[in-house]
Amino acid sequence: MRRTLPFRLSLFAALAVLSTACGRLQELDDAEDADESVDVTSAESALTSTLSDEVSQPMSATATDMAMGAATRVGALLKPQGCATQAVNGATVTYTLTNCTGPYGLVKMNGVITAVYSRAAGGGVQVVLSSTGFKANNATFDLAATVVATQSNGVRTAAVTADSKGTGARGVEVTRQGTYTVVYEPGAECIAVDGTWTTKSGGRTGTTNVVGYKRCKGECPKAGGRIVHTNGARPANSVTVTYDGSAIAKWAVGARSGTVNLRCGGADGGM
Repeated sequence: MRRTLPFRLSLFAALAVLSTACGRLQELDDAEDADESVDVTSAESALTSTLSDEVSQPMSATATDMAMGAATRVGALLKPQGCATQAVNGATVTYTLTNCTGPYGLVKMNGVITAVYSRAAGGGVQVVLSSTGFKANNATFDLAATVVATQSNGVRTAAVTADSKGTGARGVEVTRQGTYTVVYEPGAECIAVDGTWTTKSGGRTGTTNVVGYKRCKGECPKAGGRIVHTNGARPANSVTVTYDGSAIAKWAVGARSGTVNLRCGGADGGM
């Protein structure tokens, strides 16, 4: 029996709806990848801040002086007392953390991190960080990063080059390679991140560009932050994620749009 024209139109309409639904699911995946990547980066930034705050030491300080100063400072900074131990060997400090809480909303820190300190060009402090399976907040890191921290007019900034891997709150492993800049606000315990890196997540590879992302202790990302994430398999369909200060971010691809539920503002005070 020949199919009627209305049947064909209904079939085409159903296929169009299915195609649109599949596209929206892919775009939601891309949006979640983008947010997960930046969420892991914000926790990583809080960690690198805690371990690289040696810019106030005098220019005459040697790398060994900076390492010893860092070991003492970090040991006093993390709570409860005695949750962290530090082993200093020249310019290298090995930190072992057990259920530690720190600044910028860092909680439930467990693992071993190695930090190598040196004086950077222009008077800043360079710290090379490495760790495997380190846990903080709801993320797990394999950390390989070089941090160059500077301070001007009381504002501390870090340029971070990272080749790291982490699993965020959604349980998806995210690999990041690239550079980003972090501005720290110690009093308010806020971190602002801008940068670009390659993101690999759930078998998908893309480029993540972050502008104006700001996160404070115990809060959701501030309004005004934006991420543009390009899936390498679908380069024409870049997803833009925007934040409004709530626990729901918006994503858009051309005329299509949707929302992403965020893991933020939790009772544990984590980033």
